[in-house]
Amino acid sequence: MKFRFNVPNNITLIRVALIPLFAAILLADIPYKNVLAAFIFGMLSVSDFLDGYFARKKKQVTEFGKLIDPIADKLLISTALIFLLIQGYKGIELWMAAAIISREAILTGVRIYLLPSKIMIPASSFGKAKTVLQSIAIVFVLLSLPLSRYVMLAAVFLTLISGAEYLYRIRKMTGNKIVNLPNLITLSRLLLIFPLITLFLDSKIQASLLIFAIIALSDKLDGISARLMNQKTELGSGLDSFTDWTLIISMFSLLAIKDYIGAYWIILLAIPSIVSGIMKITYAKKQKTVPVTFIARMSVGLTYMTIISIIINFRYSFYLLVSTFILVYFSMAVYIFKAIRLLKKSPD
Repeated sequence: MKFRFNVPNNITLIRVALIPLFAAILLADIPYKNVLAAFIFGMLSVSDFLDGYFARKKKQVTEFGKLIDPIADKLLISTALIFLLIQGYKGIELWMAAAIISREAILTGVRIYLLPSKIMIPASSFGKAKTVLQSIAIVFVLLSLPLSRYVMLAAVFLTLISGAEYLYRIRKMTGNKIVNLPNLITLSRLLLIFPLITLFLDSKIQASLLIFAIIALSDKLDGISARLMNQKTELGSGLDSFTDWTLIISMFSLLAIKDYIGAYWIILLAIPSIVSGIMKITYAKKQKTVPVTFIARMSVGLTYMTIISIIINFRYSFYLLVSTFILVYFSMAVYIFKAIRLLKKSPD
């Protein structure tokens, strides 16, 4: 994929470069900042249509442009949603932003994953409409216009519909490689982390425990379905590991925020997470698979038990916590050993 300095690509890059300016205005304490922020956001949104227009008119459509243009849109929308939440604007709630950002992040990840296969899923009418409605909803919230919450709700609804339609088209083009039952189960587990975080921060412990239990128990369900339906894929293995560690790191961070544990436990957890992730990537590049060891499965299961024991103030939760970290670091050592062995065997 080659980059070309042409009018459409330049407009897209300028749009990305101006996103921090939009965020800075939202954070600044200046007169009429909402109007100014809405104006800049509107200009950046309109530029999305300009780069597409010039690309078609001047016949300067490139593979780079097809990839970076939707990513620029998603960066702008996601930045706007995050900073609107930070500033406490009315008309938008955490779950709305989480739904939109999750959809955009997941489908962007799928786009990038499909790059080596040279499969490009073009934007549909649903996708274009949801981008327009998302932009309108954000302007409504920025200017505190009437019905802003309902416009944002409509944007969330269309975002989810367009995401389902996009996955359907991927399924038609790739078969079971991307969209299959095990991956959908794993994806559902990943999405449930957002309401889990919200509920835990609101101190709704019983509801948090219920969702955490569902995520933890369904961890086995995706693996069983993958084996029974013969739909085990490289993407599914990677997504499953990513979901496990996202859940674990999120929960440890929440436990530290709520003073269940010390913040240093997060640092101790981050080390094996990063190292094991690097070793898995190294292994996957050589073998085209993501290795999952028995020790790793045991460490994940014990970690889930430890998190629950801490939340319910189990008498021996500290000993479980120490045992968990011993097993996690041992699992890291196994991944390091496997990666080193593989690199020694590799001729290059």
